[in-house]
Amino acid sequence: MSTRPRTDTITAITPTPELSRRSAAWYAGLAYAALFVLAIFANFAVRERVVDLDDAAGTMANVAADESLIRVAMLAFLVIFVLDVAVSWLLHLVFRPTGERRSLLAAWFRIGYTVFLGMGLVFMFVGLRFADADGFTNVLGDDERAAQTLLAFDAFNATWMVGLTLFGLHLLVLARIIWTSGIAPKWLGAIVGLAGSVYLIDSIGYTVLTDYDRYASVFTMIVMLPAIVGEAAFTFWLLRQGRTAAPAVLEQPVAAVA
Repeated sequence: MSTRPRTDTITAITPTPELSRRSAAWYAGLAYAALFVLAIFANFAVRERVVDLDDAAGTMANVAADESLIRVAMLAFLVIFVLDVAVSWLLHLVFRPTGERRSLLAAWFRIGYTVFLGMGLVFMFVGLRFADADGFTNVLGDDERAAQTLLAFDAFNATWMVGLTLFGLHLLVLARIIWTSGIAPKWLGAIVGLAGSVYLIDSIGYTVLTDYDRYASVFTMIVMLPAIVGEAAFTFWLLRQGRTAAPAVLEQPVAAVA
């Protein structure tokens, strides 16, 4: 038996350099721009066009007739789901210099929203199943299949609305970070905060109003303008940060602030 002392070989691992704040802002801005296009197509151009809450049979007929287009819209939602996870991480890198915990809180709120979007997408798959007359749901009557199809697509909307509550909170945390840190102009924090507020108002209205559908168009108008302006301005700011030679200088040392 050898008495030679054993030596363990330790392999040195070179850590991968972390993505710079400038690059994170640039990629986040690009992802945000893609999210705008994908969401407008998937939700407004497709989902809202085929779903009629007052006509279950018509909704099922629309789904059956436009199944291929709906599947493309579902793919767009799936890409949104993946991009939102990436954006959560990228925004954390952008805002981490203003305070680790606040930046993580904003990221976790957005991750929570993204999970609900993914859950909602499952209901769209279920709706397609019910609308398929040649599938295993053909044992049901047409009226029952139509009702279940409409219910599934409406369940997607309900799940997404719950998620948008978290998205509104995400924007409010970002707004506070921007307003208090000096990392961006205060006006940007104000409009991002307004966008977050209207998302919360819409989600609360959807939850507490028994006749929300009567006022859905009003709520949509309340949400659309602040949301588009706020998030578009935020997107342009991110892209500008990504093209700037040096990161924005904070007005005060807030790296240790929660």
